[in-house]
Amino acid sequence: MDINSRSIGIIDCLSDYTFHILGCGAIGSSASTQLARMGADRFVLYDMDKVESVNIGVSQYDNGDVGTSKVEALSSKLKAINSFCQIMPQNGLFKELLYRGDNKDIVIVGFDSMKSRLEAVTECSKYKLKLLIDGRMGAEHYQQYTFTKPNYNDYVKTWYADEDGSSEPCNMKATSYCSNMSGSFIANTIRKVLTRQPYEVALSFNFPTMTVEKNTCYKV
Repeated sequence: MDINSRSIGIIDCLSDYTFHILGCGAIGSSASTQLARMGADRFVLYDMDKVESVNIGVSQYDNGDVGTSKVEALSSKLKAINSFCQIMPQNGLFKELLYRGDNKDIVIVGFDSMKSRLEAVTECSKYKLKLLIDGRMGAEHYQQYTFTKPNYNDYVKTWYADEDGSSEPCNMKATSYCSNMSGSFIANTIRKVLTRQPYEVALSFNFPTMTVEKNTCYKV
């Protein structure tokens, strides 16, 4: 495709994978649109909410999307980028993963609630996934955890309850620049994993200080 001709020398295999976007808000919409521009064309979108005006400032939506379900609005955005996209919108409470199999499923978790994240990862741990990335966004702080073999025991070590997370990412405060950066971090991590480059198992980016703390694990 011409749309990703400038990045195809960096990553050219995204069309081989199914991307499950768990939460189509700031993180999910940013990550999926960036992946579509890079050549991804198979998405399953999970969300139960409709686009509201407050979403426009921090997500990839506009005024014309207000009142539309997020999964349908994001489907339209992705198809506008790449008309060949195959999209399965799942409008409702997340209960199960529409698993493709053959080690070609990549999950991006972007739910607002930490409780919902834990429930989702518990479900996803039933399957053999290629990759699971959990992005947690605050107004000026982004955290990301990457699991190439996701399981409950490893994930829960990174988890905290909603009531304990007031000073952590994953709350009601958000900014456009943090949400767009979250999509960049996620797309870059997927590129690293799929091309067998060193990738960050955990990272934390702070906008006020413009610093990154990371834990790099070298995988082949």
